[in-house]
Amino acid sequence: MDNKQTTPSTITNNLQSLYRKALTCQEANDDQQALSYYTQAINHIESIHDTTPDIDQLQYNVFRNICNVYIQQCNMTLADVFITKALQIAEKLQEQDKIAACLDKGSKVKRLQADYDSALLDHSRSVEINLKIGKREGLDISDSYLQIANIYSDQGKYNDALCMYEKSLVINLSILGDNHPSIAATYSNMGLVYDHQGKYDDAVRMYDKSLKIELSTLGDNHPTIATTYCNMG
Repeated sequence: MDNKQTTPSTITNNLQSLYRKALTCQEANDDQQALSYYTQAINHIESIHDTTPDIDQLQYNVFRNICNVYIQQCNMTLADVFITKALQIAEKLQEQDKIAACLDKGSKVKRLQADYDSALLDHSRSVEINLKIGKREGLDISDSYLQIANIYSDQGKYNDALCMYEKSLVINLSILGDNHPSIAATYSNMGLVYDHQGKYDDAVRMYDKSLKIELSTLGDNHPTIATTYCNMG
């Protein structure tokens, strides 16, 4: 008879092994094999009567990564299912930064589903959490402002979009400096908004700012440069 006992450390090690295999496959763009390993990990976790905080953390990571796989595959329905599962684990762990991250990811999924009102609600909740935990000037909240701006732009609420782009830009400039691709992307987005408003001089001014940064940071033979020239045309 085999007298070996399955200890909590053995369970965690087995799960970590499955998780690492899944990550390796995901990084190699072998999504199906990655999902297979993630599913094995989930099944293993679900067979455990009482999970430990370490296993809950691992489960959170698994659910978020599965969401990312489905986003990559443009399966937003399943992406939404798994980011919701990740959010539930984050709430169980009572880790506010993880809750905010799930809300941001969920909002991006909802935007891709054209569920703009729900997307805005999730981002607003994320901003509220980040402000509460002291992330007033960080990249996380800047990204939330940026995503809110994108949603407003999708809805045709262009003045609101510009306001949020400006809020994101102020934070990013203070952290990243004035010669970073993220700054260029924001200027480009603002240019698109001005285009939609028929404010073509303002649009060209934004595209020109974006182009100068892109040429400096990406070189003159990058696809993004071509897109900016196209927008300017």
